[in-house]
Amino acid sequence: MEKGKKSRFIRYSILISVFLIMYAVLMITAAPKKYSLSVGDIAAVDIDAPANMVDKAATEMLRKEAADKVQPIYKVDLTVQIELEKTIDHLFHQLDELRSNEELTMEEKVLNIENSNVIKLDKVSYELLLNASNQDFTQTKENIKYLINQILNERLSEEQMDSKRGEIVEFFSKLPKQNKLNGVAAQIAVSIIKPNLLYDEVETEIRREEAKANIEEILIKKGTRIVSKGQEVNEQQIQLLRAYGLLKDVNSNDMRIGFSYGSILLVTMIVFCLYVWIICPNVWTSNSLLMLVCINIVINLIIAVGTRSISHYMMPVPACAFILTILVDTRIAIVTNIVMVIIMGFLTEFNITLMIALMLSGILGSIMVSKTHHRSMVIYAGIASALINVISIISFGMINNIEIKYFIYDITYGIVGGIFTSVLTIGLLPFFEFAFDIITPAKLLELTNPNQSLLRRLMIETPGTYYHSVLVGNLSEAAAEEVGANALLCRAGSYYHDIGKLKRPYFFKENQLTQDNPHDKISPNLSASIIISHVKDGVEIAKKSKLPSKVIDIISQHHGNTLVAYFYHKALKAKGEEAVEEEKFRYPLLKPQSKEAAIVMLADSVEAFIRSLSEPTKEDVEKGVRKIVFDKINDNQLSECNLTLKDIENIINAFVKVLEGIFHERIEYPENLKEIEQQ
Repeated sequence: MEKGKKSRFIRYSILISVFLIMYAVLMITAAPKKYSLSVGDIAAVDIDAPANMVDKAATEMLRKEAADKVQPIYKVDLTVQIELEKTIDHLFHQLDELRSNEELTMEEKVLNIENSNVIKLDKVSYELLLNASNQDFTQTKENIKYLINQILNERLSEEQMDSKRGEIVEFFSKLPKQNKLNGVAAQIAVSIIKPNLLYDEVETEIRREEAKANIEEILIKKGTRIVSKGQEVNEQQIQLLRAYGLLKDVNSNDMRIGFSYGSILLVTMIVFCLYVWIICPNVWTSNSLLMLVCINIVINLIIAVGTRSISHYMMPVPACAFILTILVDTRIAIVTNIVMVIIMGFLTEFNITLMIALMLSGILGSIMVSKTHHRSMVIYAGIASALINVISIISFGMINNIEIKYFIYDITYGIVGGIFTSVLTIGLLPFFEFAFDIITPAKLLELTNPNQSLLRRLMIETPGTYYHSVLVGNLSEAAAEEVGANALLCRAGSYYHDIGKLKRPYFFKENQLTQDNPHDKISPNLSASIIISHVKDGVEIAKKSKLPSKVIDIISQHHGNTLVAYFYHKALKAKGEEAVEEEKFRYPLLKPQSKEAAIVMLADSVEAFIRSLSEPTKEDVEKGVRKIVFDKINDNQLSECNLTLKDIENIINAFVKVLEGIFHERIEYPENLKEIEQQ
């Protein structure tokens, strides 16, 4: 219980630590630096725009100027002219009726016209109109209508009213003096005239908005110098600095930025943890693997921060996915790549082209390196990453109608960044392999290379042991493939399982050739001690040669605590049962703890047994294999590994198949023998 609590405490400490490190890196590198400046201060440093931003003040000023240049829009109201003609006709019609009415007095006529007409004239004017001759009366009406029509045909606005009234008065003053109604006519025309050109507020506003829309936003590009060192800061510069959030003032957005970064990062980490917990429980329950993932994230983040000043495409983010695919699992690699891409978004103002390129590079590269055991595939994954960078840059450039000459810089660094990713991966892999004691397929392939120093020693100093180890490797690899164990680990463990025999090679039968057997000259107890010590010697040699721990485990467990039967029975024969302690003739070691160690134990015993047969038949091989395997089971040597009975049967079948191939020239099949006898 205490151990479980301690493990959980370590796990959560790792996760919280990596969250805090990422948050600190983002706040230091992604959040803009603040300056304490006000209008009139002298700038101590150059201050450049940290990102692309629209200069709202300058843009708004230009748009206002454009809108002000748009002249007011007027529309002609055709009903005005008709309405005025009707007013004139109505007035003169009433006057004409009153002029012909002889029953009413002049006083009554004036009162009547004053009460019924919208045109207000003085009493004298009305009397002049009522007493005028028919010719003057008719001529006055026509003159008014003519002048009104002339003015309105030229379109009359409110602003022109005063000048047009003056023209009306001037027009009637120039008419012949004999018509005493010219002054009255001017008075009538001035009182009824009104503009027929009306201000169209809606259309004017539409035109002004169109003028504003035609003015493009004033863009301040990233890197543009806002304030130069030694320059006196003006109001406009202060406004720009404030807009960028670069000022230390009461309106500073530090808290907002910090909260935003922290919130997004926290949600990302929670989703990441849930994914690992559900999809990759082996990583979640292993603090070592979890630490590996988190350290990988931090190292790649720091390297990305360092390279982004050169170019965003130099950031080797996919290297994180490549390394985790090789060392842990493709699934954890891909989700970690997604986390890294989100973090890179903060560092690159969420550059969508870059983020898509990094995402695709990480996924494709992970798939590529997961399909091979050779480190050379990492180089090809880096080249694929470079190609994705180039394709993404060109594609988004074409979408945005950008000429290729403007993004050739990004293309260059996109290619360099892809290659740098593969170089970084290859460079960091040995560090992670050593620090976390992880053995990769590529490392196992390197260990099985005959040119390895230990294998060359085996080949030269103990040729029999070397040949035996190679055969054990063939057997164990075939068996491992049948039961889902690590076949490469089985082969590597087989090659090195007997390296302890290098210390005393001629005490082992396979290396004696035609020489005398030294065991004939020593006691069974000493012989057993020498035989047993080859495991301890092998572990010491392996540790000195810095072999992976999993290979060392196979070396130390490949005999378990089995009995050195030959020398035990020899001692019994010489001394009697009561004088021999069985424990002294047993390997004082752990039983196999893994499938791989168990398979190598079985393969080792099977190969030694089969080699002792002179002319084995197919039945002899299968019977011998089964006997060896079940002897180990009965001796409880496989009780601590996770092999099932089905696995045991598959291992036996795999051993038999390999041995048939090795001894096919010497194995005599009973059916063939009968045919030969008949012939």
